[in-house]
Amino acid sequence: MPITVTPLPQALGAVVEGLDVGAGLDAAAVEQLRAAWYENLVLFFPGIHLSEEEHIALGSVFGRLAATTTGDEDGRRARQEVRGPNGEVLVLDGSRRENRADMWHTDVTFAEHPPIGSLLSMQVCPSKGGDTIWSNQYLAYETLSPPLRSLVDGLDAVHGRPGLTGSSTHPVVVTHPGTGRRALFVNRGWTASIVGLTHIESRNLLHLLYEHAERPELCVRWTWSPGDAALWDNRCTMHYAVNDYGTAERVLHRVTIHEPSSAPEA
Repeated sequence: MPITVTPLPQALGAVVEGLDVGAGLDAAAVEQLRAAWYENLVLFFPGIHLSEEEHIALGSVFGRLAATTTGDEDGRRARQEVRGPNGEVLVLDGSRRENRADMWHTDVTFAEHPPIGSLLSMQVCPSKGGDTIWSNQYLAYETLSPPLRSLVDGLDAVHGRPGLTGSSTHPVVVTHPGTGRRALFVNRGWTASIVGLTHIESRNLLHLLYEHAERPELCVRWTWSPGDAALWDNRCTMHYAVNDYGTAERVLHRVTIHEPSSAPEA
């Protein structure tokens, strides 16, 4: 059965069907998936029911895998459950408050080389609620007014939370190495300040950029079903896990994708 990629009508996202990871991924399938990923930013695989082995195999198509970071930047790692032969799979159990990522964020931007993407696999799905929303950061940058684009093009921002994570500085606007497109690269979860601005200037400019980047017009919202998976490009998206499922079970497995050249480019 051939792989089909159907773009969604929202600002990003496409549905992939016909993929059989267990049967192996040939060069043509890998090329098709990578092209679809670059074009659509988030790929959804409805009801694919990835085994742990398949989850790792599919994620490995796009880069090196780790549960979170490849270094020691994340002080939470010792408290998180990981699986897989080399600890590649992070277990995200919604019964633990720290796993309810109900804030707009881009993963692990406090690292010197943030991950290029993540592949999430739904294990236990609540019967109602628990959607995830992604925002297109290419469009967030491109829809800024020209004077504001000119301002942020030359700025850097510090990412991280002292005592919890490491800290790194990245451009406020990055260039995606695979597409050449420019994307806004700040987020509520990890961005702490803009270099060279006063506290008031930094706080208010970041707030403006967050409000702009999180607008519904830039987003796609996915309602999970059992066995679904989602692959997103961390270099040009933000995401938000909606915390509206109460005490219902919601368990996902995630592999985080890295590559040696994954640091954002100015």
